[in-house]
Amino acid sequence: MDAALAVLSGRLLIQCRPAQAETLLDVCAAHGAGIVLTGRSATDAVKDLREKGFDRPILCDAERYAGKRRVLAKAGTHPAWCREQRKLGLLPLTDSGYLAARDWTGLRGILLAAARKPSAVATLPLSPWWFGSGPITAALAEEINRHGVPVAVVLEHRSDPFGVHKLLRAFLRFLADCAPPVLVLRCDISAVGLLCHGAHAAAVGTRSSLRHLYPASGGHPGGTSVFVPRLLSYHRLETCAKVFERTPEIEQLWTCPCPVCEDQAPSGLDRSSAVRHDLDRQLALRDELFRRRLTAEQRRSSWHETCSHAGYVHRQVAEVVRGWKEPANLRAWYRVTEDPLPRTIPGQPTSGTARPRTGTSGTGRRADEHGARRSDT
Repeated sequence: MDAALAVLSGRLLIQCRPAQAETLLDVCAAHGAGIVLTGRSATDAVKDLREKGFDRPILCDAERYAGKRRVLAKAGTHPAWCREQRKLGLLPLTDSGYLAARDWTGLRGILLAAARKPSAVATLPLSPWWFGSGPITAALAEEINRHGVPVAVVLEHRSDPFGVHKLLRAFLRFLADCAPPVLVLRCDISAVGLLCHGAHAAAVGTRSSLRHLYPASGGHPGGTSVFVPRLLSYHRLETCAKVFERTPEIEQLWTCPCPVCEDQAPSGLDRSSAVRHDLDRQLALRDELFRRRLTAEQRRSSWHETCSHAGYVHRQVAEVVRGWKEPANLRAWYRVTEDPLPRTIPGQPTSGTARPRTGTSGTGRRADEHGARRSDT
C-alpha cells in the first residue's frame, strides 16, 4: 500500500473550501486531522498550507461531479490533475464526473484511468441507484476489486443517504466486499460510523453542502447548524436554544468542553465558531474510538452504543418539544446495525428471541422507525 494512503487509515478528515482551510489549522493540530480541499482551486492552496507548517494529509477533490453544471463520468478524467497532486507530494484523487444510474462504462473508465496512474485513488461520485439492490452493489464491489484501485466514494441523495435503511445496509455490505481501501467523502457524523465499519478514511464537511452531494436539481442546504454531541446530530442554532431552555433537568448534557464553548452549551455561536465546535467534537469522538486499543468489534459496539444513547436523549427531548423526532441517520444506524458485543441485563436469560438490551441507563431501547428526514434540523 502506498505510504500516503496507509497514513490515512482510520482518519477522520475535514472537507472544506480552500479559502476556509487556514482557519481550521488549530482544530487539525489538536486532533492530528487531515484536510480535503474541495474545488478546482484546491491544489493552489496546498503550497500555502505547507508553508504555514501544516504537515498532515491533504487530499484535493476537484468536485467536477457536483452542482447544476456537473460533469458526467463519460467526460473522462484529466491526467494532469493527478500529476499536479503527485508533484505536491499528495495522494492523487481523479477528477471524475458524476456516475449516473447504469453507467457501467463510465465506472470502468474511471477505474481504468486510476489504475494507469501511480498510486491514484478513483473518485466515484455515485447515484443512489448503485446501492438500490444487492446484486448491483455486489457487482460494483466486484468491478472495483477487478481493477484493484482504492476508491473515494461520494454518495448522492436529496437529503441523507445514510438516513435510508436500505442504502445504509447496502453501503456497509459494499465496505465489507471491497478489497481495496474505500474512502468516503462529503459526510456528516455518519463518517465516524463508517470508519468503525471498515472505511479506510472518511471526511466530514464544514457545511451542509459539503456534507452531502445533492442532485443537480437541487437539495436542501440549511442555515447555520451546530453539532450537539449528546444528540449526535446537527440542529439549527434557534432550535438548540429552544431545546436547552426547555430541558433544565438534563442541562448537564448540553455543556461542551471544546475550546469554543468552554463548558457552556453550544448556543449563540456564529458560523465560524459553530464550524470549529462541530469539528472539534466530531474529531474527539473519533479519537475516543481509535486512540484506544479496541478491536474492530469493540469499535462497532461502541458506535452502536453511542447511537443508542443519543436516541435515548432524543426521546427525552421529544417529551418536552412538540414534534421532535430523531434524525433519520441515527435511527438507521441503530436499526440496520447490530451490537457485536451485546451486554445482557444481569440475571436475565441469554437465550430466546428477545434482543439483548445495549448501552447504559436504559439507552438500549429500540428507536421507533420513521420515514427519512434530514439531519440538519
